[in-house]
Amino acid sequence: MRQCLIVFLYICIKQTEVLSILIPTYNCACNQLVAELSRQADALQIAYEIVVVDDASTDAAIVQKNSQIATMPNCRFVRLDEKIDIAKMRNRLLQEVKYQWILCLDADVFPADADFLKRYADAMGQARVVCGGLAYRSGNGQNVNPLRYKYGITHEVLTLKQRMACPYQSFKTSNYLIDSKLAQQIRFDETFVDYGHEDTLFGEKLQLAGEPILHIQNPVYHDDTDTAEQFLEKTRRGIENLKAHADELRGYSQLLQTYSKLQKLHLTGCVAFKFRLLHRMLERNLLGNRPSIRMFGFYKLGYLCNLG
Repeated sequence: MRQCLIVFLYICIKQTEVLSILIPTYNCACNQLVAELSRQADALQIAYEIVVVDDASTDAAIVQKNSQIATMPNCRFVRLDEKIDIAKMRNRLLQEVKYQWILCLDADVFPADADFLKRYADAMGQARVVCGGLAYRSGNGQNVNPLRYKYGITHEVLTLKQRMACPYQSFKTSNYLIDSKLAQQIRFDETFVDYGHEDTLFGEKLQLAGEPILHIQNPVYHDDTDTAEQFLEKTRRGIENLKAHADELRGYSQLLQTYSKLQKLHLTGCVAFKFRLLHRMLERNLLGNRPSIRMFGFYKLGYLCNLG
């Protein structure tokens, strides 16, 4: 009798663990990601849905591949007619949610192991925001370009202790769990156009709202397929976003903090001038096979100073 009661209570608890997995995509095939998430969710025997929203991708072959997701159980594929900015896309995804918990993942990631969803299921209820972290596959980065890979492993792959020390600054949209009511309450700022730093402001909003973030060891591999040129272009667009929202993000960005120090010393003009002289040489290095992260740091700072 006692065993039956335990089983009954276990089933009731599991029934409350209902999960909406949201994945925005643009010219990125995520069939394998969805298949792995489906396998893990089925093994947990929880109610779930996986929703992939395509931001008007231009690659017909990838669209065709992703459209097959709609044939998988508990999965939906939504294709937008017109491309929208990333902050709007992240808010748009919330229209598709029907369950209490939301797991948000980028399309170019993959669970680091088979217990990925189980760890998030175990964390449900411990906090309304849970972040799992980021990793890169061992080796030479495989298909990730040298600049993206080197920057990722030196600046984005943080230990659990590092993330817990700066929980809000360490918030990333590539891999996090959030209560759906909170997600509807603290939305992404749609004045962020194009790409970059919308997650920085979201982390700040969570802190201002007094909402704790639980960081756990539950990473996804980042399998970015951008070329070095594409990554550099995204970096420039992200810096433009950072500059446009400098007043809001000043305490949440190391780059802005360095920029502020230069402003106080009246040195931004000097750095901008050096950047204009050296930017072609810097780009040759950054687009090559052995990019310098120190040069990349100066490139970002110089580009910010050059924006005026």
